[in-house]
Order: sequence, then structure tokens, then C-alpha cells
Amino acid sequence: IQENIGEVNGRVFVDSAPVLDKAWAAKSGLGWIGKHSNLLSKQTGSFYFIAELIIDLELEYDTPVTDHCGTCTACIDACPTQAIVEPYKVDGSKCISYYTIELKEEIPSSEQGKFNDWMFGCDICQDVCPWNRFSKPHQEPLFNPHPDLLHLSKKDWEELTAETSGKL
Repeated sequence: IQENIGEVNGRVFVDSAPVLDKAWAAKSGLGWIGKHSNLLSKQTGSFYFIAELIIDLELEYDTPVTDHCGTCTACIDACPTQAIVEPYKVDGSKCISYYTIELKEEIPSSEQGKFNDWMFGCDICQDVCPWNRFSKPHQEPLFNPHPDLLHLSKKDWEELTAETSGKL
């Protein structure tokens, strides 16, 4: 931006600060908030990162798009912990993402056994969403797992530490 426009001050975010990324994205026309509470686009579904530029430059923006979930309840029906308590409302304290990312070592015994082999959330709500049939796999090599990670045993995963993961 600075090369093409000049001095611009601000900050970039990609899931790195408590900003209302989905709400802002929906308001600016990038998609609509689906019943699973993720941002959906007719062209790409919901499998993508939302990035924000908070800058001191006035930009043109689009207008919000309409909701296209209709009567579909696939995400609600498929949620293994019933975290989607009603359309457009997720109880974060029931979501596998919350358990595996925020609670980690303190997962309630009532929820154990519901996570299959997921380490960071489950994405079932996105997997079953009909709009994701239009999503395409990424082409970014940096997003691919390190080959050594693909061959770890369950015991290796359980014993993984910051020190040992740095060797991968």
C-alpha cells in the first residue's frame, strides 16, 4: 500500500487479535454469517482466513450480501457436542475448538471421547455445509504439514512439547 499510495499507518490482523473479523467481513460484503457462525461466500464457502487491515486510509467498500442458508440445518444437526444451540448461535463453551485450543489439559470428562483424532477443533460444521462444495484446496505450500508430523504416533503426539516440535 505504501509503495502505491504513500504513507499509511495501521496494523494487520489474521486471527491474531480480538477484532470482530466476521462481522466486519459480512458488513463489507465478503459473505454472510452462516448458521454455524462462520463467514460464508457463494464462491468459496467458509474455508479461508479472514485478514483485516486497520489503517488510516479511507477505502471504498461493498454492501452486505443476503443470507443464503435457507432452511438448511446440516451444520446444526452434525455438531458432535451440540455447540450450535440454535441457528446463528454457537455456545463457545461447548465447541471442540474451545476445548482443544483454550482448555487443552482441562477438558471435562463429559466431553472426552467426542473429539476423534482432532487436535484443534473439528470443522464438522464446515465439512457438511453445502456451500463448501465450491471450496478448493489451497495452493500455499507453507500451509502443508511438515512431513515428519504426518508419521507421528498417538503416543508421539501426546508427548509433543515445544522443544520436540522445534525439531520437526
